Amino acid sequence: MTILVVSHMFPNVRDGSSGIFVLEQVKALRDRGVGVVVISPTPWAPRGLKFLASVKKYGVIPPRSVVDGFVVEHPRVPTLPKNWGFSFSGWLFYLSCRRVVAKWMRKTNVILIHAHTILPDGFAAVLLGREFHLPVVCTAHGSDVNVYPSTSRFVRRASQWALRRINRLIAVSEDLKREAIPLAGDRQVTVIRNGADNGAFRAIDKAEARAKLKLDPSGKLVCFVGYLRPEKDVGSLLEAFASLRRPDTQLCIVGDGQLKEALTAQAGALGILTNCIFAGKRPHEEVPLWISAADCLVVCSLSEGFPTILPEAMLCGVPVIATPVGGIPEVVRNGETGVLVPCRNPSALAHALDSLLSSPQLSSEIAGRALAAAKSSLTWAENAKQTLHVYQDAICAFESVPPANKQHTRLHSVSAR
Repeated sequence: MTILVVSHMFPNVRDGSSGIFVLEQVKALRDRGVGVVVISPTPWAPRGLKFLASVKKYGVIPPRSVVDGFVVEHPRVPTLPKNWGFSFSGWLFYLSCRRVVAKWMRKTNVILIHAHTILPDGFAAVLLGREFHLPVVCTAHGSDVNVYPSTSRFVRRASQWALRRINRLIAVSEDLKREAIPLAGDRQVTVIRNGADNGAFRAIDKAEARAKLKLDPSGKLVCFVGYLRPEKDVGSLLEAFASLRRPDTQLCIVGDGQLKEALTAQAGALGILTNCIFAGKRPHEEVPLWISAADCLVVCSLSEGFPTILPEAMLCGVPVIATPVGGIPEVVRNGETGVLVPCRNPSALAHALDSLLSSPQLSSEIAGRALAAAKSSLTWAENAKQTLHVYQDAICAFESVPPANKQHTRLHSVSAR
């Protein structure tokens, strides 16, 4: 029994951390006996444009690869200008994936397609499902509902078309579910939050973590992990950190992105560059060390679906300060399992940082409650268990037969493990 996962976000030789949450989910599904083949469409452009950096970077990705034991197919899909071409991207994804899907339908017992993001992946999956008579489940992650449909009426219509034809829709937070319903219409939406690997993300002795990373063993450390993009609002974190005026404290920024140079310049202008560590992009397996080395982790985003860094930090026993956007307030309860601060408010963020850094007991209590909550409901094992229930439901609805259907029974036996 095999499912096809369609996701343009999946780790590859060019970017090993791209869509790591999709990889973690399929690993958890494999642990429950599900076979998975990944189809990850890769941008293609005419030979005459290969000199462009935006095109050249994809040339290193092979047509097929193996990632963590999973076969990953990389069919080439033509790229179109983002300002108007995005609304047609689902059709292009569908056309690029047809031959790959047909091949796997001949080779193995494929019973379902699971797409990640509505456009272009979910749109393409609906067309593939119709052609190959397969039920389609799609997970909405955030921008595919909160951002892209508002960019143009064509993108909105394409998103609505896909949302209303997917057999079952998963949202990574209650907030995203509420945002999706006006687009998806009167239909079932299941909330399944992203999780973390509680084998990799666990409490590590702070001194041990700092020693492995060659960090100062003394003093306090504030950590940010994520892409350096405008919606992450790392600039507000730099302003907050500058106003702390704590010479014994360092700020560690783990991640890369378009704003790295600007943020480095901002840190210099604020006079805090010597107290900032721009660690750059780090391997995913190293992230637990960076989190565990910190006294607190900050998520200062302006927009989110449900960031996986939350359960990762919670399982590491590190308190979190976060903004109340997307699904964050659903798990970070202010003063209980974390601290919430308003968006774009460096003053409030600085106050929250000072409170946690000045009170080890408060930090420990918050971290302890967060750890218990994460262990009970925010692991990839729990995510896989809930996802299998959605698969069962999608198959039954698609086939329009009682739950005793042969395919459903086989999947049910796997989910019970």
